[in-house]
Amino acid sequence: MCFATVLALSLGSYMTLCYRTLELSSRTMQSTRGLELAETGMEEALWSLNKNSWTDWSLSGTTATRTIGGFTFDNGATGSVSLTVTNYNGSLPANRTVTVTGTVTQADGKVLNRTLTSESVKAPLFVNAVAATTGRVRFRSGGSVDSYDSSLGAYDAPGFPPGFSAVISSASSGSNVPIQLTNAQIKGYVSSYWESGPSFSTSARLIGPATSPTIKIDSSRISTSPYQPIFEEVLPTGSGTTLPSGTATIGTAGATVPTLYYASEIDLDNSRTLTVDGPVVIRVYGDVFISEGARIRVTANGSLRLHFGGDLGIGGFGIQNDTRVPRNVILISTFNPYESFSISTGAAFYGVIYTPNSSLSISSSLAFYGAIVARSVNMSASPAIHYDLALSKVHFDGLEVPYSVSSWRETTAQ
Repeated sequence: MCFATVLALSLGSYMTLCYRTLELSSRTMQSTRGLELAETGMEEALWSLNKNSWTDWSLSGTTATRTIGGFTFDNGATGSVSLTVTNYNGSLPANRTVTVTGTVTQADGKVLNRTLTSESVKAPLFVNAVAATTGRVRFRSGGSVDSYDSSLGAYDAPGFPPGFSAVISSASSGSNVPIQLTNAQIKGYVSSYWESGPSFSTSARLIGPATSPTIKIDSSRISTSPYQPIFEEVLPTGSGTTLPSGTATIGTAGATVPTLYYASEIDLDNSRTLTVDGPVVIRVYGDVFISEGARIRVTANGSLRLHFGGDLGIGGFGIQNDTRVPRNVILISTFNPYESFSISTGAAFYGVIYTPNSSLSISSSLAFYGAIVARSVNMSASPAIHYDLALSKVHFDGLEVPYSVSSWRETTAQ
């Protein structure tokens, strides 16, 4: 009798334990499904942001909301996702905030929620100092690369010495060494698919802030995971003004909307100067050439976005950016029949160049402040390239830039 009682109590306790274990296991599984639903909702919100498609959403002021249901799981569980995007249309200066909640309702009526919140911003484009999309990066004579942050002040400003964050990147999959550092002095990193790293001469250096003075090439600064996003060009359209030829001043100082100009070509020579005195966008259907003492000058009031469909040759006094802020000048060309663009000016350049389908050749020892993305980059002299870290947070018009998650966290209520 006592044995039967003890056995019954033991079996009862064991069955209770099994039930509780099963219940906990089921709850854990449903909680995981709730998180998966939340991740699905995050992807849906990013798709709507990137496509600017809000057809299936409820809009109220600057907030978009949506609920997606119809998910079914084993054991009679069902699921849904609720999505909220604040500042969905970008009318406020703040980032877009995405909050998604994955809800799983079990067959017994118990509800499990998992909530994710993220900040979504336009993805950065200029994440490298020099990036070759499919070709090589070659410092064939010398040169140097370092970094600074223009949002903190000018290059080498007091208290802000040049840094070691610049990246030289090549996504070449060819049989030649993708990054060549002949005599180049690199304060930063190199990144390519080449397992053995870059080629270099005995005087070349690749260093970081903690690299021993006895080390020439710091292997800890070599990566085999090059990364350079490629974005589609968005050509300017609509009503605009024909760009005047020769010496001229364009733009409106203090304007909040850029003035659009169209041109069949830009050919500046004989000391002619095109002055940009305000925010300006230029679409050139053909070539852009600057030579013989000519220049494009961007005043302290100006900014320049230049789209071109032909060849590019920057000689003479080049493009003079009086703001000395690289984000204020961008050259864009994503389709071009020419093999290579060229920079031969010795004048300092403050800006960014985006030509992912054409190569770029630099034949002078200019100071270049900003960043370069090209099919390949060939430097036959000794340029000094100063990568602006502020560019990693800048969104440029004229390119189809997707939204990405800059940060996220789980905010499930406990």
